[in-house]
Amino acid sequence: MVVVATLAWSFAGLLTRMLSVDVWTAVCWRAFAGGAMLLVPVLVRERSNVLRSVLTLGSVGWITVGLSVVAQASTTAGLFLTSVAHVTVIYATCPFLAAILAWLWLGETISRSALVAVVLSIVGIAIVVSGATETSSLLGDSVAFVMTLSFALIIVMSKANPTLRLLEITLVSTFLIFLPFARTETLDLHNGVVLAIYGFNNMVLGFFLFIRGARNIPAATSGLIATLEIVLSPLWVWLFFNETIDALTFIGGIIVVIAVLGHLIASIGWERSARAPA
Repeated sequence: MVVVATLAWSFAGLLTRMLSVDVWTAVCWRAFAGGAMLLVPVLVRERSNVLRSVLTLGSVGWITVGLSVVAQASTTAGLFLTSVAHVTVIYATCPFLAAILAWLWLGETISRSALVAVVLSIVGIAIVVSGATETSSLLGDSVAFVMTLSFALIIVMSKANPTLRLLEITLVSTFLIFLPFARTETLDLHNGVVLAIYGFNNMVLGFFLFIRGARNIPAATSGLIATLEIVLSPLWVWLFFNETIDALTFIGGIIVVIAVLGHLIASIGWERSARAPA
């Protein structure tokens, strides 16, 4: 399940490149497609209590809704403004950013391997961003960082508040993105189909399979599998759209991959040691 979820998420860049609409149309209708499909499991679970479930999210829940709006919108916007490789490499640092925020906010300790990974990731991201000479690419890199920070904050919010209803939060945020900015001027059949696939692929298929599968395997293992997205996302756009990776992005990306894999492999070793009989 985790492998299939990772594979589904890796197609985000490819699906974005298949669109011929403006960024706001893509953001809004991707959100609508995903939200409409997420509404089905919410209706099945809550039945007649959907409205009450939404209205009782609480202050923390609504703050998380706001973060989800920013994260979802900046995911698509970042892929429009900069290369898929840049977005993927920057997003790969999300677990380490979440670890720093959890340390500052919740007082969680940061392991030595995580600290090393944080430093390496900063170096890798600095190298990647230094290769962005166009204004649009620099803006896209900034949007990708906002996306990463938003997701990291959601992770820490869910740690601090284990009862957060993430499904309802994600659902509400999709319609908050769609309703104020919906436009149909450039939305034709081709773009409508791609956006429907995009919404289902990223917000339903990937979401449910990852959550369900990650429950049954160690966290470090699911994280290790998810790093496949760093390699696969740029691969798809290179194969289908010949979007190449410049030398600085490649070097920075390799450093980030080494940081992520090194930390996750170390974490798997600790988990095995903890489970081993004394």
